[in-house]
Amino acid sequence: SAARGGGSSSGGARVAAAAGGGRPRGGGGPGLRAQVSGVQKQRRLAANARERRRMHGLNHAFDQLRNVIPSFNNDKKLSKYETLQMAQIYISALAELLHGP
Repeated sequence: SAARGGGSSSGGARVAAAAGGGRPRGGGGPGLRAQVSGVQKQRRLAANARERRRMHGLNHAFDQLRNVIPSFNNDKKLSKYETLQMAQIYISALAELLHGP
């Protein structure tokens, strides 16, 4: 019989849905979906803002490094890679001066 768990297929579907086995019907709808996408959008905007701040700080640090590294061609701004290469050469040269004859 249906009361003992056998028989009716609609009763079994209700039990499965109540146990979390199926998708809930009704409830949420487009309002819930818009709310979730709004939260996702806020998270994405916050992550983008954090990344912009991080990159701004990194670029500022490279600008400060460029200012203390002697360079021969001041017309062209050194790339990040070139800046790191020049910093490495400059540090090595300073170390040689300290440990020189």
